[in-house]
Amino acid sequence: MKVLVIQIKMIGDVLASTVICEAIKKQHPNCEVHYLIQKNTFPVVENNPFIDKVLFFEEDKYKGLSGLFLLGTELKLEKYDTVIDVYGKFQSLIPTYLSGAKKRIGTYKWYSKLFLTETVIPDTECDGTANAFRILLAKTAINKEISQIFPKIHLTPSEIETAKNQLANQLDVSKKIIMISVLGSSKNKSLPYDQMAEVLDYIASVADVQLVFNYMPNQQEEAKVIFDLCNANTQTKIVFDFYVKGLRSFIAVLSQCDALIGNEGGATNMSKALNIPTFTIYAPWINRNSWNIFEETGFHEIVHLTDYYPELYNFKHPKKYKNQALQWYKKLKPELFTNKLKQFIGKIK
Repeated sequence: MKVLVIQIKMIGDVLASTVICEAIKKQHPNCEVHYLIQKNTFPVVENNPFIDKVLFFEEDKYKGLSGLFLLGTELKLEKYDTVIDVYGKFQSLIPTYLSGAKKRIGTYKWYSKLFLTETVIPDTECDGTANAFRILLAKTAINKEISQIFPKIHLTPSEIETAKNQLANQLDVSKKIIMISVLGSSKNKSLPYDQMAEVLDYIASVADVQLVFNYMPNQQEEAKVIFDLCNANTQTKIVFDFYVKGLRSFIAVLSQCDALIGNEGGATNMSKALNIPTFTIYAPWINRNSWNIFEETGFHEIVHLTDYYPELYNFKHPKKYKNQALQWYKKLKPELFTNKLKQFIGKIK
């Protein structure tokens, strides 16, 4: 059996969808599993023992309808038995259909049945809906029950050793090291600057730790604004300019941290895949149930506006309120969750 899994974009989604590859490979060890992703997301799947081959979706090469037809032709040459389209957009649906696979599986949409042989409807009410959806796709593909599986990142001993040496050279490794997702991927996914500074001041006041700022290169000025808003004591505990080359190196460094605290995003998913404790502040318009795996263990904690002001949502999906994100963020005052944060920090070993 030969299977292709498609999850073109977003690092967190690409990592999450590796559970499909793992589930199929565990049930059918001799099955050949391929994974179609964008090249920039490769670091989260590199060295994964459940993926036999990684294919790259090249934006320029597969641009437009003619490009998608080209991709479909290339996939057809691979002679897949099953294609699982997790991405679920026309960029993936068209090549999935053109692959010629006898079994083509994806999410039910009014138009998706034109391209797929089987569709599934995600359970949007359960915890960890993103993970449950992917397990459902894997079950549908192999027609078997599957035990719960969660994403994992597979680092080599050499990568881990390099990360340890880098941390030892730049930080005091006798202290706890907390990675801070100081900014989200956009403003409507980032706790306002002054509120994030309050969170950092609180952490610094209750624990003798080192806070390593995690932000994209184009976010440096924004991160500096937050640093400047912190009090002098907090600033002494912040490692602002800790740089690594490439996402894979960042993952290795993250694996050696004691926890990750901050805005929800790809780093949270990577931390969970590395078994690193997380304290995640969700944007008001993001569904807290989507990625909240392990929350019941206390190993991973979530803060969401619905925890404190459920009446704002009027029983509607949080995405309905995306335009109010910046306004509603102001209601998520750090004082609401400092006790929860203190308990989390106390559990860090």
